[in-house]
Amino acid sequence: MTTASESARLLSIPAELVHHILAFCLPTDVANFSKICRLSFDLVYSGNDQFLWRELFLNSYDDPRKAIRTLTLDEVSFLKPFDWKYELQSRTEAEIIARRTPHAEPDERQRALETFISAALQALPTPRNTEDQPSLNLQWLDRVLRETRMLNQLQTETQAHSRLRAYISLSHDPSTDEDSRQAVAARRIDSRCFVYDIRNYRNVNYWGPFLANGSVNWTHVEHLANVVLTNLRELPGSWAATVPPSGLENTRAFSAPGPYSDTDWAGVEGTWRRYVCFMDYRDLFAFNYSNVAHGPRNPEFFRDIRFREATRLIEIKLHLVQQSQLCFHEPSPDCENVETRYPTLYFCGTSRGVSGNEAKVEGSVCIGIDGTVRWTFYDLIQGAVHNSSTLWCSKGVQLGSIASAAGIVGSWSTSMHDQGANVADYPLVAGPFWLWKVPPAYTGPLRDFT
Repeated sequence: MTTASESARLLSIPAELVHHILAFCLPTDVANFSKICRLSFDLVYSGNDQFLWRELFLNSYDDPRKAIRTLTLDEVSFLKPFDWKYELQSRTEAEIIARRTPHAEPDERQRALETFISAALQALPTPRNTEDQPSLNLQWLDRVLRETRMLNQLQTETQAHSRLRAYISLSHDPSTDEDSRQAVAARRIDSRCFVYDIRNYRNVNYWGPFLANGSVNWTHVEHLANVVLTNLRELPGSWAATVPPSGLENTRAFSAPGPYSDTDWAGVEGTWRRYVCFMDYRDLFAFNYSNVAHGPRNPEFFRDIRFREATRLIEIKLHLVQQSQLCFHEPSPDCENVETRYPTLYFCGTSRGVSGNEAKVEGSVCIGIDGTVRWTFYDLIQGAVHNSSTLWCSKGVQLGSIASAAGIVGSWSTSMHDQGANVADYPLVAGPFWLWKVPPAYTGPLRDFT
């Protein structure tokens, strides 16, 4: 117990010096110091001076004032003084909640997940033309999620939970032991059931991984990523050399290969690799509508050892153009009337598979209502009339921030939809894709596995 004389000695030290000393401590140590006596409590918590809280925050996390903001609304809120104390306490609380999962209450888990997502989005952009500097935010977040295994627990907070799982992209699930392999195999079946259920591609969700209100459906994005990655894990060893960058560090803004310019804020121009996965259309129809494997959309369909899913690695080269130069363009309702700091970009280019045959690609990049980066592009059959029957449409979401190395995960489908009485307005074919940027001189081989 602290005596009056000890309190008096503490009182004799200038408050500024005490704050300077405490700034070198861990937040938990500062909390313990505040419990020594009334004076120590007042030194920590009384007053409006944010110096101590700012120093404590910046000792462990990235400076949020340097984060990328996509929406004008975010820019307006940024003009307000940053509440260092509140943000530090929120992250400390989120880690505590994660470490006592699954005993935390649903509202606590939701609060923690939202704090984790905020920390990921506030990570420092990858420095340009300087030595790489790891993000303190992402180092902390990766450590907490690995140690607590919070994302392994069944959650009711599905969107926030799936968003973090999509950002991590199985990098915490190496499948090196039997339990992990079985867990990943079960997740693969769940994800295939979701991705190849064509009821999940409709006009109401813009034919992609979105919700009716225009925000991203992160549950859908997670399933799309799972299908691509688990397919790659079972392919021959040579495929392992060409995989999308995964892990939280690759979600940072501008972590993808450059160069960048003020006009090309999304890093569109350059060379890309794209994985596309798909079922035979007869299998897709059987899974959705037949009684094979005990009924439509039964998970047993994907447990059949005869089931096959194709995986194709494609090269794409893109350059920016004006909207008027596009052969085919449909406005993106999910990006309309959004006050954003970044204008919509339009691009053209070519897509080339292992056979060497090229197709024309064109599309756009925009900011959605939730601040996420959205990609829409069309594969145009060369020599054909450009209408809805000759197009493949792809819609995806950037994992993390602008121009992240992790790239874009989304779904592709036919642009012509079935108008039959029993299958109302669904695409004829649909599947997942993963698009990521590679260095300009990259010459890795293209592949096709069926």
